[in-house]
This record gives sequence, C-alpha cells and structure tokens, in this order.
Amino acid sequence: AFNKKYLLGYVQVWNLDVQDTLPLNIVLNVDYNGAKGTHLDLVDAPNRQLSGLLNPAYPSFNYEDSIGFSNYNALVVRANKRLHQGISMGATYTYSHAIDDASSIGQSTSVVAQNQQDILAEEGNSSFDIRHQVVGQWLYELPFGPNTRFLTVNSWLGHTLSNLSISGTFDFATGLPLSPRYQASSSDVARGSAGSERPNRVPGSSLTAGGGSLRRWFNLDAFSPPVNPITGAPEYGNASRNSIPGPGTVSVDMSLSKTVHFGGTRSLEV
Repeated sequence: AFNKKYLLGYVQVWNLDVQDTLPLNIVLNVDYNGAKGTHLDLVDAPNRQLSGLLNPAYPSFNYEDSIGFSNYNALVVRANKRLHQGISMGATYTYSHAIDDASSIGQSTSVVAQNQQDILAEEGNSSFDIRHQVVGQWLYELPFGPNTRFLTVNSWLGHTLSNLSISGTFDFATGLPLSPRYQASSSDVARGSAGSERPNRVPGSSLTAGGGSLRRWFNLDAFSPPVNPITGAPEYGNASRNSIPGPGTVSVDMSLSKTVHFGGTRSLEV
C-alpha cells in the first residue's frame, strides 16, 4: 500500500568555493557542499508488532510514504600542481557526513522501518556515508632524451629513454557503515519485515574494541538483546542504523608509459 497523497521528493543543494593560486603553480580550492532531501521514500509495516499482527483480522502489509529526509555536509580541500618541468600532481581531501531516515536512499532494496510508531528512531548514518577520503593522481615525465635535461644527444639510448612517464592514482578512505541487525526469523519474513529488527546498544562500550579481523570485524559485546530489563519482554532495539564502521579503502595504481612520435599528429603510446 502507499499514501494516496504521496509527495514528490526533492533535494536542495548549496555550495561555496574559494580558489587561490599559490607559488610553485599550485591551485588550491576549499569547498563547502551541503544538501537536504525532503519527502524521501520510507517504508513501514503498520499492522506489525513484536508479538505478531497488530490487528489479526487483516493481513501483514508494507506501507510506502514520502516522509523521509536526508542531510549532507562536506568540506573539500583540493590542491593541484600544474604540469611544470615534467611534474604534475593533485589531491583532494573530503570530510563529510550524511544522515537520513529514508528506507532506500543509496541502497538497491528498501529496509522496512523497525517500529512504525517511532519513525525518528530510523535516523542514522546514510548507507553511502564516508567520513574521510583522500584521492589524487601524479605524473612524472622522465627527463631523458632531446629537449630535456639528460641524454640530450641524438643517440639510440636517448631515443630509447625519451618520452617515458610514470603516473599513478591513489584512494584512501574510511569505510561505509554497517547496520546491526538480527537474522530474519520465519515470522519476520511472513510479515515482510526481514532485516528490520536491531539490538540494543550497550552504553559506554566501544564498537571497535577487539575487532578488525575478518571473522570479528566489530565488537559483538557492544550490543545486547532488546528486552525489557524488568519484565524480560521483547522490545525494539535502540541501536542506530548504519552505526558500525565498515572496512576502509586503500587503493594505489601506477603505470609506466612511453610515447613514440611518427611525425605530424600520429603517435603510439604503450
């Protein structure tokens, strides 16, 4: 089912950019980027409760509405050195934070809200939230051959080593967040709410203590079953969506290339 007054979602975007040229042919940019999403898609299950169906006279169903939101803020610092004496390089550092309570933003499938009586409890880090990231590239044209610093004489060695360049790219980033969830039971599947129930967060416990390995990436003791401490009855967990830091990225690529000129506009690069 869906809201008959479903509204079209929209995103407001704003940014501020300051650029300056520094010595050594370095161009520096400092940017602020912001975005706010309104009327985003959110899916809940109105006829569901922990003990089963809220109204057994009606079947379980999901309800789609346009009440989700998102917020994104980012500080971006870019430095680029223009090609000079065969050397160019650049790097971009981004510090950003994205939050939302929408069901499907940045994901391929919708996740049903855990408790349709408390939609604000769905607020958490966005699935695409990367807190820190540094990306960049570099190029070094080797100074060998005619019209360079070394081996400028017209020789076979000079021609062999001429027009050689080394270049590379790099990407270092913190990881995408992960949501703490319980494996779906048969009743969760029957109610169409698989993967929506979360545990409780243990106050004062670290999410990363004792973690970092493939078999134990995060601290399992940072979470506890969502039960009432007095009655022992099951409750909805208070752990936030996407609250576990996922594995980061370390990527470095490099290439060696040579350009052979045949005259005019023809050339071959290997």
